[in-house]
Amino acid sequence: MSRRRQALLRQGAAFAEQQKLGIADVEELARTRSPQARANIAAKLGGQYGELATTDNAGLAKAVLLLLVKDVEKEVRRALAEAVADCEELPPDIASRLARDDIEVARPVLERSPVLSDEELIDIVRTNSIQYALAVAGRERISEAVSEALVDSGDEQVVVRLTGNMGAELSRRTLQRIAEEFRESRSVQDRLVKRPALPYELVEQLVGVIGDRLQWELLRDRRISAEKARQIMEAIRDRVSVTLVAREHGDQGLERHLRERWVAGDLDGEDVLGFLRDGDIAAFETAFMVMSRLGIRTVRRLLYNSDRRCLAALCIKAGIATPHYVGIRMALELAEQCLEGQGGEKSYAGDTLMFVQAQYERLRLDVEKVEELIAQAEASVGERTEKAAAAPSTEPPLIEG
Repeated sequence: MSRRRQALLRQGAAFAEQQKLGIADVEELARTRSPQARANIAAKLGGQYGELATTDNAGLAKAVLLLLVKDVEKEVRRALAEAVADCEELPPDIASRLARDDIEVARPVLERSPVLSDEELIDIVRTNSIQYALAVAGRERISEAVSEALVDSGDEQVVVRLTGNMGAELSRRTLQRIAEEFRESRSVQDRLVKRPALPYELVEQLVGVIGDRLQWELLRDRRISAEKARQIMEAIRDRVSVTLVAREHGDQGLERHLRERWVAGDLDGEDVLGFLRDGDIAAFETAFMVMSRLGIRTVRRLLYNSDRRCLAALCIKAGIATPHYVGIRMALELAEQCLEGQGGEKSYAGDTLMFVQAQYERLRLDVEKVEELIAQAEASVGERTEKAAAAPSTEPPLIEG
């Protein structure tokens, strides 16, 4: 072993030894008036408490812990709270005291401590300021009871963080409350539609909310006029008839623009629906390409395939939420049916919506099937591309009903 390596190892060992709590630290804690020195000792103790709690020094470790918890300097208590927030051996009474301290001290414990019970969390949420509820709403796992208490706070910021937390369990009743009480909150609704396995009644309600937001009667009333159907279908068929060369040349700017929006977090399922509503099929298809990271030809093969599972697979790949998928499928199917019926209005029955949602939720759990459907579309497009390599030709419509 080289001398340099030996020196580095010695330095590392010395540094590690310095980080361990020793009797010198306890003596220093007793005599020092420096908040920074006591904060350093608190960080040391907190980082080792789980290990110390299972040794012969457990009594001493807890005694020092109690001294630090009662320290008059917030800086010291904050350093301790940060260090012990993840500790499973932290005594519940200490965790409770830190969780009820000033929010700067309490936040890491409220967000991360595994020893706080549901009853304790609910009481803290109900008896402290909104900042405490906001911290609890960020926990990795939240039970239905704690989630309900957080919604009881009535604070939009808390509910936004809760609904966006996929580790939070939300009962059907709580989900319904959120949808109704925060109907006007775009931030809440945007996170609510992205939650997995939403109850059918809530998806139906959210589809209506999306329709209101888009000012599109189709989603709100689940029916479409012949005029709107013709607009959508003509736009799709016009899009299909554009040559590959012309399309690739004309779409570079659009793709760049949508990709920038996607990276900035400003492109989602509601935007995709808006493109379809406006008959902007170029943006509709390109958005799917950007969001799914698939080629444009594969996207079109999946979008307009007669096997609707292909559309579902594409939407899953693109991260489209269930209510938005329902809206996209509803729009495409009603447009096709309306034209096939030669005029008039077509409606979307409630049992059909239930089937569409159930199929989508099942497919979301079947990753292999999603990949299989996408692979089939890619293989089909690959064959067509090979034949068209010499002289690109127009593609016939792929919509088959």
